[in-house]
Amino acid sequence: MKTGLTSVTFREKSVREIIALAKEAKLEGIEWGGDIHCPAGEIHTAKEIKRLCGEAKLEIFSYGSYFKGQEGEDFLPVLQTAVALNAPVIRIWAGRMSPETITEEYFEMLVKNIQNACDAARKENIVLGLEYHRRSMTQTKEGALKLIQAVDRANLKTYWQPNPEVTFDEHLQEIKTIADHLIAMHVFNWDETNTRYSLEERDGVKKWKKYVACARGFGLDLPLILEFVKEDRIESFLDDAVSLQTILRKPVAVFLGDPSEIRRVYSPDTIRRLQTQLDLSSEVLTQDEIEHHLDRLKQCEYLFSTWGFPVLDKETIRRIFVNLDAVFYAAGSVRKFAKPYLELGIQVFSAWTDNAIPVAQSAVAQILLANKGFFQLHRIGSKTEYVLRKSQIEDFPGNKDVMVGILGAGSIGRRVLSALKEQGITPLVYDPYVSDDVLRTLDAKRSDLQEIFATCQTISNHLPDLPSTVGLLNHALFQTMKPNATFINTGRGAQVVEDDLVRALQEEPSRFAILDVTHPEPPQEDSPLYSMGNVILTPHSAGSSGHEVRRMGETMGVEFEHRLLGERTSNEVTMTMLETMA
Repeated sequence: MKTGLTSVTFREKSVREIIALAKEAKLEGIEWGGDIHCPAGEIHTAKEIKRLCGEAKLEIFSYGSYFKGQEGEDFLPVLQTAVALNAPVIRIWAGRMSPETITEEYFEMLVKNIQNACDAARKENIVLGLEYHRRSMTQTKEGALKLIQAVDRANLKTYWQPNPEVTFDEHLQEIKTIADHLIAMHVFNWDETNTRYSLEERDGVKKWKKYVACARGFGLDLPLILEFVKEDRIESFLDDAVSLQTILRKPVAVFLGDPSEIRRVYSPDTIRRLQTQLDLSSEVLTQDEIEHHLDRLKQCEYLFSTWGFPVLDKETIRRIFVNLDAVFYAAGSVRKFAKPYLELGIQVFSAWTDNAIPVAQSAVAQILLANKGFFQLHRIGSKTEYVLRKSQIEDFPGNKDVMVGILGAGSIGRRVLSALKEQGITPLVYDPYVSDDVLRTLDAKRSDLQEIFATCQTISNHLPDLPSTVGLLNHALFQTMKPNATFINTGRGAQVVEDDLVRALQEEPSRFAILDVTHPEPPQEDSPLYSMGNVILTPHSAGSSGHEVRRMGETMGVEFEHRLLGERTSNEVTMTMLETMA
């Protein structure tokens, strides 16, 4: 984005003085106003301004006319002046009636006159931009859009500037609504009484950073044109020009962790989108390289990572990441590293909800198959065995009027329950932390471990990895399983006393276990789990894999944008959550 000023900021200054101010402020261009400095029809003046700007190496962003689309207005002098000025854009007014007061006749007249102006300007390759102003059709985003759509000309765009009579959130909504038509922004800082402040006052810089970020999110590269300044003072203007550079400066961010994992999880498209808002190199820093990049890391405001994120102590984090605001972790559990960041007031975001999607999908598929006896019936080595397995089909209830046990109703467990809701399945849930309201929403019944293991056809484990859950699932439970029941574990291996599970499976060979996680992982070389006919081992594959991992990088990118704009985020991890998360 380029920076400039509109000459009407200092109407009492001469053209040469305006150019000198722009140079002193290190701006890149000027919008020349048609009221004082470059009146419509004064072709010689326009050509002289063009020459002086060329010598000063300043762009002419636009010609700020006062054409309002009124009956009887002559657009030709405005157009001729813009051509002589070599201005690519002519700023015009969207009439002089607001959307609430405009009559049908006035609106039709306005549309017709702007259409005619657009058609004339198009012959000179000039775009028209509506002044975004109160008491005109651009007083509201809806009015601006209505006018643009009615005129229906490709070379009609609109400016944007903050209306001090509406809220900051409404400002962001305006930018989002008119983004496809936005061509420039007028920059100033007013309050609702029209009192002018410097950009540094009353959160002006903070707000404008978000306005610019919002525009960047739509891929827009707009001129930011300073207009009104505090007390009309040159000193205020120069201060605002410095603030404008601060507004445009992108926050510094770093990829930190395992380079191969980060390149797997953050797609090129996700990285490019992050780079529209961030000073972010595609280079990935590893833990061993931290001390060699201290200058950049001390400037860093955001860290992006995934599996392989280094575990650092609080003192190291405090010493190195002096400006760090947030960590975005495109993976699931953050238990290993998050606590010292949270204790230092640094926000942590995790894609645990996205990592839950493939786990839940795997669990649901396995539950539905288990209820039909798929895993016990699928091994057929002969015709005799085929006949035997066929005779056993009715030993399994299928997926109607069957009870399934869900251990843990966290992010994964709730997704599983939601998917089972329409299947004719009665889910029994063990989770000391889930509320009764949540269970009612999911049509699930609260239960204890003893009832679940004794009565359910299939039991699926999704308990969080906590000290209190280590070894929770033991022989006392496994031995009560139905003769042909199935135990599924996509949670954590340490929650299962594996010797007890093996014993229960040996005691009743028609019981079945599907284990995506074990403890240790993988099992020891001599583990009976490798050779048991009623066990299926998978290599921790239920979680995100293949292209699925990109979903987590995309989510962290979106989460960052929401945070940047002050919008509601969905994936922040708090210290309280850390106590019960997997």
